[in-house]
Amino acid sequence: MSVSEWFQGFCGNIRISNANVINIQSRYKQITKRINLDYWNSDSDILHSLYVGSYGRGTDIHTSDVDIIVQLPYSTYQKFNGYIGNGQSALLQEVKNIIQKTYSSSHLKGDGQIVGLEFTDGICFEIVPAFINDDGSYTYADTHNGGSWKTTNPKKEITAMNEMNKSTNKNLKRLCRMLRAWK
Repeated sequence: MSVSEWFQGFCGNIRISNANVINIQSRYKQITKRINLDYWNSDSDILHSLYVGSYGRGTDIHTSDVDIIVQLPYSTYQKFNGYIGNGQSALLQEVKNIIQKTYSSSHLKGDGQIVGLEFTDGICFEIVPAFINDDGSYTYADTHNGGSWKTTNPKKEITAMNEMNKSTNKNLKRLCRMLRAWK
């Protein structure tokens, strides 16, 4: 076996399997649909959600969590921002309870900035409820230290990663996956 063949095999072995990709896509759509039903009065399974983190950047490996942002209406931000106490924690608990309508037998937790949804096959979704800003960034809840709002711009990050990956003959994402595997 040549070094090139060995390297291609190694790169393929650390990727998420096709079967898991299908499971991830199906669950992503179910989560999105549940959020859209409760917050947007829509049964769409694609609107108001976005893959982020290593999965969204295409640098995921077989042991990665799947991070997604689910966009909620601005009126929901106003509701929880108006809380005297930790409205961010209350927001995560509300989203957790909504997701539990679809995944009643799965382990769910609301903590920090995410609602965690763990499946028995080892795939874990980290769901970030967020509100879109005029510049395309998102405001999300952080429950730590009494609660606060933070901002992230994953679309800009994903675009930058894709552009740099293209300029490196697709080697940037391969390198990122290797580093994640070796970590």
